[in-house]
Amino acid sequence: MSDHFLNQLGPKIKIANTVIEKELNNRFAEMFKKYSLTGAQISLLVFLYDSKGRTITQKEIADTFVLSHPTIRGIVKRLEDNNLIATSHLKNDQRQIVLTLSAKGFALLDDNITAIHEIMDKVNKRIVAGLSDADVKQLGHILNVIIGNF
Repeated sequence: MSDHFLNQLGPKIKIANTVIEKELNNRFAEMFKKYSLTGAQISLLVFLYDSKGRTITQKEIADTFVLSHPTIRGIVKRLEDNNLIATSHLKNDQRQIVLTLSAKGFALLDDNITAIHEIMDKVNKRIVAGLSDADVKQLGHILNVIIGNF
């Protein structure tokens, strides 16, 4: 494998991430004009929504989405400022911040969860357009290997 081809992999993965993120942000911007929510913020809200009844810490979110502490803190702060989530501390470890959907956040997600999933499905289908089922399976495996390498 040539060094040139190898040197292009990282930038191509970054470009793919950027165009996918822009697409999600644009679609969600239309849906959530009032809140100016980004794809990352919507992903966090959906994660909390889908985790009903389970204690979710800020660290778990950071680990799940592979985000730095400052990045996740910024996302959490913006969602708190919009009164879509609430934070508290874990009773047995005051250093751990617990995230929960506020009543307003839950209602917003509950009213829009089907549309959110439709947008995510459309974007996911666009990501794999032109790939066979075997290619999609292999892509998933390759992405897992890449993620596991770090």
